Amino acid sequence: MKNKKGFTLIELLIVISIIGVLALMGLRVYGNQQEKAKNAIVKANVGTAQTLIQAELADRNINTRDEAVDIAKAAGLHNPFNGVAMNIEGWFPESADVPGEIQITLSTGTFSIQGYGADGLLPDILTAKR
Repeated sequence: MKNKKGFTLIELLIVISIIGVLALMGLRVYGNQQEKAKNAIVKANVGTAQTLIQAELADRNINTRDEAVDIAKAAGLHNPFNGVAMNIEGWFPESADVPGEIQITLSTGTFSIQGYGADGLLPDILTAKR
């Protein structure tokens, strides 16, 4: 009787199935990590806008929301969801509804800055006031 070497078809199919299941699990985790990273970039953009507005408030008086938006537009921020530069008026609305947008509002002398993530408005609201 000859000595058979190698794997049977069943053994190969089982190994391929296990590799497929592991790959699917890895892709699911990878997709969630990308979304978390993009939300983190939105939070960083919000922090940058808040820091710039607060620094400008220390130097001079900002009385309108439009002035704060102009300061934020000059920061050179990019939307992590589509890579577009955030240097136009539409990226800083009073009510954000697109992932990556940053909303800036002014109420009783306090600027509120909040980002819109993959699943809606992020819970962190940063403020800047004189």
